[in-house]
Amino acid sequence: MLHIDFWKLGLDEPRLKAWFGGMYESFFHALECAGAKVTLSRLAPNKEADVLVIPVGGGHDKVSARAMGSFGEPIILYVPPASAWFRRGFLERWREYILFTYGTDCSDLTPQSYRTLGIDYYHLPMASDPEIMRPLDLPRQYDVVFVGNPRSGSGRHRYVSVLMEAAQNRRVLLVGPGWERYGYPYQCVAWGDLLNLIYNTALVCVNIMNDEQRVGSHYRLDANNRLFDLAMAGRFQISNAPEVVRRYFDDSEVLAFDTPEEWAAAILYYLDHPSQTDSHRVAARRRALAEHTWDHRATTFMKLARSSLDDWKKVPRTTSLWLSAARYRDTTLPPYGVSEMVRRAGSRLLRRIRRLTDSR
Repeated sequence: MLHIDFWKLGLDEPRLKAWFGGMYESFFHALECAGAKVTLSRLAPNKEADVLVIPVGGGHDKVSARAMGSFGEPIILYVPPASAWFRRGFLERWREYILFTYGTDCSDLTPQSYRTLGIDYYHLPMASDPEIMRPLDLPRQYDVVFVGNPRSGSGRHRYVSVLMEAAQNRRVLLVGPGWERYGYPYQCVAWGDLLNLIYNTALVCVNIMNDEQRVGSHYRLDANNRLFDLAMAGRFQISNAPEVVRRYFDDSEVLAFDTPEEWAAAILYYLDHPSQTDSHRVAARRRALAEHTWDHRATTFMKLARSSLDDWKKVPRTTSLWLSAARYRDTTLPPYGVSEMVRRAGSRLLRRIRRLTDSR
């Protein structure tokens, strides 16, 4: 039995655990059903595991390097899109430890970037759990529901502002931190049965991917979990980011529009023609059950892990004092110099300015 240890995954932060913990539990259960032993380490990696899965990026490279150094080999990296994180020197130093990398980005840039280092990248999108996200026979309480966080990236306010202006006489529910300007209190809902119940109270469930998630196939295309959860719940979904959506669902399953005006107009149309939503709901759930369950992702992950581990064992390792010293540096210092510190500070400032501008 292959023992896979997942390290941290950000679940030591309470809000992230609430938003994503249930999804990871579904993924872990699916991996166990596929023949793995799964552990989640919050402090030190489990050295009894055969493989360690480590997330990188988000300013956590130093602690990730410590975990890799503590565990040894082999490692699977859970990576952000290369547009957000790709540290060539860091990856080169640890390359011999790495079986492969995987993430949710399906753009061309990420696999191309890792290919230049001889490291495989695999697109493993989010999925959903049909035991949690499922149709419920509930009375309709709302016309439109959106559960999301406008603070995680830019652009969502542009769509919601147009919707709220156009749907003043409709029952709209916004759930998440950051919708106070529309009269909704700060509130968060954990992923699970309650979230599914909320989805099932609306005729139209909307999805909005932030600007960073939908730049284009040349740079970043990164579907959120909501796309798959709404489909699995059998809800009628109208999304933005058609270039992202069409990678997973066609227009008979999930509707998608680029501009806020087109998106809002479609919502109003289907609120006035509710009978036309049924075929989309049924087709979206059928597709989700056929292709986008956590069982599907676990099967793919296990095939990759087993085949990559067999190949990795055949490759001889190289050691040098310089490489050991360079790896040790990664465990004690950030993997970048002064110039990047300045650039990162500038990028953070620009993001804050965009969010403030976007929220006005």
